[in-house]
Amino acid sequence: MEQDDFSLCVLDNARKAARAVSRHYDRLARQVGMTAGQFSVLVAIRQGREESTGELAERLSMERTTLVRNIALLERKGLVISELSRNGRGKHYLLSSEGARLLAKALPLWRQAQKEVLGHLGSNEEFMKAIGALQQLSKL
Repeated sequence: MEQDDFSLCVLDNARKAARAVSRHYDRLARQVGMTAGQFSVLVAIRQGREESTGELAERLSMERTTLVRNIALLERKGLVISELSRNGRGKHYLLSSEGARLLAKALPLWRQAQKEVLGHLGSNEEFMKAIGALQQLSKL
């Protein structure tokens, strides 16, 4: 590898890939009136771990302020309900019945996006390698 071959820059290539993948998932999520980021938040909330805002932000690898903005929008749309945590400090979040219905409509679109990404990578083996590499990089 040449010392200054910027075409091999992990940062540049990761950002390009992230933008392309985000656009791909956003195109499908828009069909049900949300963004791919909002879809991710709804899925995380659906898991029902009663996490604080900070814990949820960490699990999603999202800035806390970005998560708060997304949740506020989802609450205004009636998709998410916030509740005080059992210990009385902070909040945790639940899907409303409307949020659960919207997520059910969005899941087939997410499956379609996943299938299209797999097709772009060429094989299930390449897909799994890509997921493994991304998961490893997320631990930096």
